[in-house]
Amino acid sequence: MSRRFKTRRIKANKAYRIDELADTADVVPATVRQWLKAGMERLDGNRPTFIMGFQALAFLDARKAKASRPLGLGEFYCFRCKAQRNALGAMADYVPTSTTGGRLKALCSVCECQCNRNVSARDMPAIRKVLDVVSRDSW
Repeated sequence: MSRRFKTRRIKANKAYRIDELADTADVVPATVRQWLKAGMERLDGNRPTFIMGFQALAFLDARKAKASRPLGLGEFYCFRCKAQRNALGAMADYVPTSTTGGRLKALCSVCECQCNRNVSARDMPAIRKVLDVVSRDSW
């Protein structure tokens, strides 16, 4: 199974057994049991274990928010390093993709692979204070 799970199919006002929640979220039942051990609330202590949809959604949303790490102005996410990295030489290229934003392209400061980041056009003045940005019309 994949590491990602589907929360859009979980109904807030429905009670799920462990296997039903696993099928709905497209994970194995052992994953739901791990969520219960990690603190997801259950309906009561009786068996079979029932979990309300809103309890599962609240737990998964809180877990997702905790894992989120917003990037700083001069940072990019490097898929090769799997970490937040600064741009090599504090340089980046800006490629407009619409009237309201575009893509910053830079090299990773560690592995020197290409990193991309979508940015809003209104954020560009602040980004230009941190990075030396060259605008490109197209690649």
